Amino acid sequence: MWHCPLCKLPISLHKTPIRCENNHTFDKAKSGYVNLLPVQFKKSKLPGDDKAMVRARREFHQLNAYKPLKDKLVTLVKKVLNETAANEEASKNAIKVYDAGCGEGSYLDAMVQGLSASGLKVEGAGSDIAKIAVELAAKAYKQAQFVVASSFDLPLSGNSQDVMIQVFAPGSNEEYVRALKNNGLLVTVDPAPEHLFELKQQVYDNPRQHEIDNQERDGLTRVYNECFSFPIHFESEEHALALIKMTPFYWKLPNGKIDEIVETLKSVTADFHIQLWQKTPQ
Repeated sequence: MWHCPLCKLPISLHKTPIRCENNHTFDKAKSGYVNLLPVQFKKSKLPGDDKAMVRARREFHQLNAYKPLKDKLVTLVKKVLNETAANEEASKNAIKVYDAGCGEGSYLDAMVQGLSASGLKVEGAGSDIAKIAVELAAKAYKQAQFVVASSFDLPLSGNSQDVMIQVFAPGSNEEYVRALKNNGLLVTVDPAPEHLFELKQQVYDNPRQHEIDNQERDGLTRVYNECFSFPIHFESEEHALALIKMTPFYWKLPNGKIDEIVETLKSVTADFHIQLWQKTPQ
């Protein structure tokens, strides 16, 4: 399933040392993740989100405020898997689920747990360019394999994944098509127009709604397209602060403004643009 990010030859993350036939070697951390982002490919010393942002997202997800979204994604993926012939083959082995841009791992864990609860055998893996996010994911979700890697150069063998998910993360459509099996499923989630608009109203004088991107994807057929929304009612100021801390607003606003928003913001709308795409058989 994995290949060397330098020469693209197969590697096994279960062997020590981790090495391809061209003798490129990679280290496994004590927490279990593997760094597959060669230093020469980095555009900065610490690419991706910083420690404070990553920990804020973990704190927010632990409050389960986005559970309706996670449950929705699991339901949609199960439905498509049950309807495709690919599921017959996958059910004999484990269904491989990969999160490209996994962050601290919450969405991958929800998908793996949800599909497993329905009786499917599932193997989960994910990657992120932020080392601190991958480390946090590896420590929390031991049943999955996490690696440090770019979503624009995934360290995956071709035609190896049954399901790939991309939630609020940039990525490469060409890489998704390459890594997915025929009839494999790509799940994308982006902000929909009303997402956190109540928060935006407190931050900007003239807040703008998110724009919907309905562009087609080469090599993929869209099989689902919907905006899915639900309210989040804050049970405490800490709950509201947890949400604000995982947005860019927290790092740009002065403390006084943040305190004001936390005191007055009682609820927000979570609004997501969910699309499911199936790889066209090649």
